[in-house]
Amino acid sequence: MIRFLSPHRLVKRHNLPVLFALLLLSASVWMSPVDIAQPVHDIQVTFDISQSMNVEDVALEHALVSRLRLSKAAARSLLLSLPCGSRVGWGVFAGHRVITLITPLEVCSHYAGLLASLDKIDGRMRWVEASSIGKGLHQGMRAAQAIGDGVSIVFISDGHEAPPLRQGQRGMPDTRGFGLDGLVVGVGGDTPVPIPKTDAAGRLVGYWQADEVVQQPNPSSGQSHEELSRLHEDHLIRLAQQANLNYVELDSVQAITTAVERAGFSSTKYVPLDLRWLPACLALVALCWRFSPLPRVEKSARS
Repeated sequence: MIRFLSPHRLVKRHNLPVLFALLLLSASVWMSPVDIAQPVHDIQVTFDISQSMNVEDVALEHALVSRLRLSKAAARSLLLSLPCGSRVGWGVFAGHRVITLITPLEVCSHYAGLLASLDKIDGRMRWVEASSIGKGLHQGMRAAQAIGDGVSIVFISDGHEAPPLRQGQRGMPDTRGFGLDGLVVGVGGDTPVPIPKTDAAGRLVGYWQADEVVQQPNPSSGQSHEELSRLHEDHLIRLAQQANLNYVELDSVQAITTAVERAGFSSTKYVPLDLRWLPACLALVALCWRFSPLPRVEKSARS
């Protein structure tokens, strides 16, 4: 015969944890999120996906990996570090154009989707073989400004211009009027190395040779060797200065996260904080304590 727990039995001392748990569970059901003010970031990350970004001359977990792979690992680290209420979007650059893949989405609500889309970014998305870095940065800033809402830009590249700029060329249109905050991130090693040549499926089919690429006309010293690639840090620093952005070298997975934290281009917003898990956890503790199989010390039948 089933015996129901009457109100009289419920309020007995040994059942008080059950009553407490019921109250806590009710609170967890009806409790509304609490709005708290905290610093958040709205960031549009753009990846250079030209073939030089396939050069494996940077380290990740004690192994040499491609520049693009390290860039994506750093973007993943940034995503993990941002508080709820922040927004992140992805874009890719090749030639002189930037394609916005995802406009900034809230990082907690869309965490799985942002990670899944980040994993899919690779060189097979490339639509041309050229890479005009300055024009790409300009287009990235223009795309971020079009999104609006105080979006900052993180532009990741090795700075390898293909075809190379002529002597005295700046390589970037005027960025005055954009009024954006952000980072130019340089990735790559200091030693020039051959650039992998890949087909449309991303398979390695060789390495670019000197007679297959445009060489810099009248180089200041000897041949320009545009078939080799390294981090063109000086060029990226100049572009960052012209665009009034900060520059950081991607020398570790945490480099972008650290630079974003130090840059100070966050904004303060009221973000809903869901605290329903707290009374639910306390209710679980109360029920575990009440129905624990551990032996208890019984009172003596005699007074």
